[in-house]
Amino acid sequence: MADAQVTKKTGLPRGLLARPLDALVFLLPLIAWYEVSSLMVGDRLIASALLERGVELFGPAGMWAPGVVVVVILLATHMASGERWRIHWRHVGLMYVEAVVLAMPLVALSWALPMIGGSLFDLDTFHRIAMGLGAGVYEEMVFRLILISVLVMVGSDLFHLERMPVAVAAVIASALLFAAHHNKPFGAEAFDLSKFLFRSLAGVYLSIIFWYRGYGSAAGCHAAYNVAILLMA
Repeated sequence: MADAQVTKKTGLPRGLLARPLDALVFLLPLIAWYEVSSLMVGDRLIASALLERGVELFGPAGMWAPGVVVVVILLATHMASGERWRIHWRHVGLMYVEAVVLAMPLVALSWALPMIGGSLFDLDTFHRIAMGLGAGVYEEMVFRLILISVLVMVGSDLFHLERMPVAVAAVIASALLFAAHHNKPFGAEAFDLSKFLFRSLAGVYLSIIFWYRGYGSAAGCHAAYNVAILLMA
């Protein structure tokens, strides 16, 4: 397939800015901000807690585990891609610009389906931003990189179903689960139809970015949207 779509080796998207090694360098400051703030405050995201629980299946794990999972998966994916171990710093810089540009449609959609409110707005500014950055990194890891990739591989490789219908079903499933995980009993929020609809649409949008631009771009867009909404609030 074309470079902007899917690699034959890994089945994962690979656009110009989607190289796993570049994405890792791009995301490291976001991961560090979230992990340091969480360590200081003791407040964790549901998605990072899910990654931590997953690691605990193989042995003892700590608060550091989700960050390590992101690093290991991106390094392993880069290794599987067969690309050179070279960081394209220009691409890394462009990913920050791309994240802001891709977040604009989500900000516009949030004006149509108001999302202001929630527990994040009761925290100090430094930690609020850290939580927003962490949500971009870890929620995209769980609901896009892991969930969509696993569903596509199981459906197309294990059950030999047509790839496109499987991909569409995976995108819809990940979007709905992404929206649902914010609500009780998984999250802290009571169900709100407007928020659920927004998050479902946002999940589809982020899935499209993930598929064509890669995990780093999807996580960057998600993080940029969160920070923009927090600052506007």
